[in-house]
Amino acid sequence: MNEEPLKELAKGFRKRTWVTAKLATRMGMKMAKRTFIGASEAKADEQKAVEAAKQWVTQIGALKGLAMKVGQMASYLPGALPEAAQDVLAQLQAESTAMAWDEVAKVIRAELGAEPDALFDDMDPKPFAAASIGQVHRARFEGREVVVKVQYPGIEDLMRSDMKTIGMMARMSTVGTASDGKALAEELAARILEECDYEREAENQKLFRELLGDVPTIVDARSTKRVITSELVEGMRFAAFVESASHDAKDRAGERIFDACFRVLFRHAVFNGDPHPGNYLFGEDGRVTFLDFGCVRRFDPAMIDQWKRAALTILDDDLEGFKTEWGKLGFVPNPKKFDWDYQWRAVQDLYLPLKTPGFRFTDDYVQNSYGLQVFDNPNKMKLRMGPEWLLLNRLQWGLYAILAKLDAAGDWPTLFRASVESPTDPK
Repeated sequence: MNEEPLKELAKGFRKRTWVTAKLATRMGMKMAKRTFIGASEAKADEQKAVEAAKQWVTQIGALKGLAMKVGQMASYLPGALPEAAQDVLAQLQAESTAMAWDEVAKVIRAELGAEPDALFDDMDPKPFAAASIGQVHRARFEGREVVVKVQYPGIEDLMRSDMKTIGMMARMSTVGTASDGKALAEELAARILEECDYEREAENQKLFRELLGDVPTIVDARSTKRVITSELVEGMRFAAFVESASHDAKDRAGERIFDACFRVLFRHAVFNGDPHPGNYLFGEDGRVTFLDFGCVRRFDPAMIDQWKRAALTILDDDLEGFKTEWGKLGFVPNPKKFDWDYQWRAVQDLYLPLKTPGFRFTDDYVQNSYGLQVFDNPNKMKLRMGPEWLLLNRLQWGLYAILAKLDAAGDWPTLFRASVESPTDPK
């Protein structure tokens, strides 16, 4: 981390919002470029991208918020940047420029009513992780090892400011399409700002601990809206696990992440919408501990049931059924002007891992899917994405990318079908 801790976060349009918007735009253009011209030709830009990434790490790490979230995505989505540049940005998955301890202590004092040394047996003033909305400190509470995540002062107001510009960009990007840009922008803002409510996150974490098991326990007595304390769980970070683990361990980890995602979504109509590498800890044997539950969305069970019916038509190669059931999800406002044959080929590619036992995820597969699903899709201006699908795109752009970085193979069809065919029991 930067040895010079922050006293405050950058404010204003020029210093933070414009930087965030430029980074998001640049990442999208890079993905499109690398999809169209191929990774080998784009490799000529690698050194420039590495130098830019080094600057971004410092700049983004000091901005936090949306800029850091975009940087985290750029660090692992295939095609967003050359691999060497992604390796530089990968440090944003778990650490960045830290906030000064005296500023952190002020938040703890305001939230919990006393100095940190009166609230905890001891607490390390140096954070071991600094993320987009808060930073994490080791501590001891009533003899137990814990971690304390403290929200950056003023981050919620800054996120609201950022969202005004990003929301405007989202609305502009849907002009001429069938999607409602205003509704999508409002959905994005709602989900992002919910992450600033640690009380809500604590309740989400308790729910996912009930559903998944491998989730740290919340310490209620030391958790508030801007401070959240949970048990300390040791484990390897993503990059270290990818570097050192056996193929079997990475396959087991991949299956665990995949199954946890779809099982909770299809059985309980709830989804943790931030599947990025910094939100997992790993054991050498492939065991996974799930972290960070700020970005969680609950869904209408009727929508989940309809999705299941649509998914089964794809799994069962039922084209006519697909036209009916997928259409009911609201994606196709004008069926007569829709290229159903192309869309059928595109979803077959998307579901290829879910129909192929032993399929191994790769960066090339994920990157090639960008063209099929987005850039080359003749339906891209005719598709209507409802707000409820905004976070669910992370299944394609997030989950698949994680599995590709793990180079994971697994029995995805059995796991996926079991979730699709399960009864829906909302939580």
